[in-house]
Amino acid sequence: MHQRKTIVGMAVFLAAFLVSVFAVAHVRSDSSQQSAENLYQAALLKIEAEGDLSGAIKLFQSLIVKFPDKRDVAAKALLQIGMCHEKLGSQEALKAYQRLIADYPGQKEEVALAKERLAGLVKIAAPAPRKPIFRKIRTPFSIPQWSGSRLSPDGKILAFGSGNAIWTVPIPGRVDPNLAGEPKELPGAADVLGDGLSWSGDGKWIAFSRAYFHVGATRINFRSEGAYIDVIPSSGGEPKRISVPQWVATKGDTSRRLSLSPDGKTVAFDSGGQINAASVGTGDIKQVTKDGGISPCFSPDGTKIAYLTPPVSQDNPPARLNEVWVISADGEDPVKVSGDLRENLSRTGPIWSPDGRLIAFGRIVLEPSFGSEVCIVPVSEKGRPLASPVQIKLPLFTTNFMTGWTSDNKIGLLLETPYHEYVYTVPVSGGKASQVSPLDHLASHPRWSPDGKRIHFRWEDGQLGSVLSEGGELSIHPALGGGRKTGFFIQYPGAGNSVSPDGKSVVFSAGTSKSGPDIYAISVERGEPKKITSGGRPCYPCWSPDGRWIAYLDVETIGDEKRIATICKIPAEGGEAQKIMTESANVTEAGLDWSPDGKTIAYFSKKADAPAGTLNLVPIAGGESREICPVQNVNAQSDVSWSPDGQKIAFVSRGKIWVVPAEGGEPVEVKTDVDADAGKLDWSPDGRKIAFSGDSGMDIEFWFMEDFLHLLKK
Repeated sequence: MHQRKTIVGMAVFLAAFLVSVFAVAHVRSDSSQQSAENLYQAALLKIEAEGDLSGAIKLFQSLIVKFPDKRDVAAKALLQIGMCHEKLGSQEALKAYQRLIADYPGQKEEVALAKERLAGLVKIAAPAPRKPIFRKIRTPFSIPQWSGSRLSPDGKILAFGSGNAIWTVPIPGRVDPNLAGEPKELPGAADVLGDGLSWSGDGKWIAFSRAYFHVGATRINFRSEGAYIDVIPSSGGEPKRISVPQWVATKGDTSRRLSLSPDGKTVAFDSGGQINAASVGTGDIKQVTKDGGISPCFSPDGTKIAYLTPPVSQDNPPARLNEVWVISADGEDPVKVSGDLRENLSRTGPIWSPDGRLIAFGRIVLEPSFGSEVCIVPVSEKGRPLASPVQIKLPLFTTNFMTGWTSDNKIGLLLETPYHEYVYTVPVSGGKASQVSPLDHLASHPRWSPDGKRIHFRWEDGQLGSVLSEGGELSIHPALGGGRKTGFFIQYPGAGNSVSPDGKSVVFSAGTSKSGPDIYAISVERGEPKKITSGGRPCYPCWSPDGRWIAYLDVETIGDEKRIATICKIPAEGGEAQKIMTESANVTEAGLDWSPDGKTIAYFSKKADAPAGTLNLVPIAGGESREICPVQNVNAQSDVSWSPDGQKIAFVSRGKIWVVPAEGGEPVEVKTDVDADAGKLDWSPDGRKIAFSGDSGMDIEFWFMEDFLHLLKK
């Protein structure tokens, strides 16, 4: 059968070939008698029988020349010429279709086909739109989250604050164009609050905010001894000091952003929601804005200041979500450059292009999809916007945004590596951890069901989810969705996620736009949340072992400023709350847990502004608390969980899991072999495993955004 098909095929091909040869020979021998249609058919046969596209094109072209009056055939010939060129991958196809459309409008069918094919070719042939180039400069050292990183005007040096000092590093170094050089500490700069750095336009000076240190905390000094801005030579040396009583008067109410004028003689800062300008030489300070301003930035010529309006959340007056404005350096003629919708928030101050014709600012986009972008708007000499901002989406999320606009039109960016938070389980003795929550979604606050079969956790946007303890299909609670959809907002990090002893309910802390936060209970399967508390700021709730009570942490305000965390309990059905702790216990806003016998609560204690603390126990019936062990670092993310037999307690400190005897002793680390910092945790009912959330990412990376100016020429 195969041989027969081959013979028949060869016969058909041979016949077609002979017809083609005859037709061509006939054309050559008697062109005067050859009709346009015959020549058209001969060209078609050359395509179909021989596959000779170039030869067919020549015949079609010959037809058009010899029979100009045969417009219907000529139009078909031009269409075929275009199709042949398409098959050859030649751009001549465009010319053939364009000629057909222009010269033969009456041949509607061919013209329509030509337009259709031309549209497809133009779409394919059109060059892809140029996009900005994002280039990462690797820094072997770590850039702190709030480093105040700023590029020198020529873009060759990055200055940033770290470890109370200013560091300068070549960008790039001498080894590789995408690798930073050796960082060096700037001589003479001390007590640096990193978030407030600024270069002068000539690159000769750096301004920075001075800080004070109180029991491990770092902040702008707004105490009676004063607050200062230092201006130091960019090569190091003796700083010029400016006293800032405004920071003392407003108790440090500032965005901590500084801007040094191009000549280094004036430094702009904000205090109490207004822009001020201080003379470096005399220390004299004058207020620049009247209607509010933060995050100032001098224009390259020093005549104007771009800034953001402070965010106002009230509806009356209308909300102003970090609008971008420009004002003269003398405080005259404020001009609005760009505003924002509620879903799109300007988060960092504006910067100017080197020629002063453009202003860029960073924005966090909430809708329709979460991300970060740089917006660039052209402005007039007076700072008035000349067009709507061009929005450039960034490859990674960031809240730090721009470090400067260099003289060769590159914008330095601080971008964050993607954030991940998953739920894992690990043997109590330590070892290889197993991830039980799905990828590409955030999960935290793991809590075992009493039978140990499921792990409940907080899902993205505050939802309540659960999964089999060995891993499996995710189950999402149908009622407890994200706040933007339901108006119900989970309070982080003290949301809690405690499962009742009968496994039927979960308690958590949440609020709405009109009230809260409060403690709520909800069925693990369906139903609406039921409010348990009313008033205060309750958080970190947990069930008593008998299911009759819910313990939680509340915060009281004493006088104008003093805040005291206390531990309370309330009947599970609601009612009157009872206070367990006193002020002297130094209760810290962090996780707590009820002992299995129901007699004791484990909690964290530390003094104000101290990073280190202790793990303590307090009797439910009242009495003095007892210290179990010291804890290196205690914060709002710290969590604690009793073993089912009540003999041990697990807790988290500095991203690691520790276990200590309930009677006290030396904590032992539970190794997890996971490249993530441990967070919330819970001991399994059988005592064999610990479930914990682990987060990673948000490391700061330095990037350049290049080749973006063409986007503004549209």
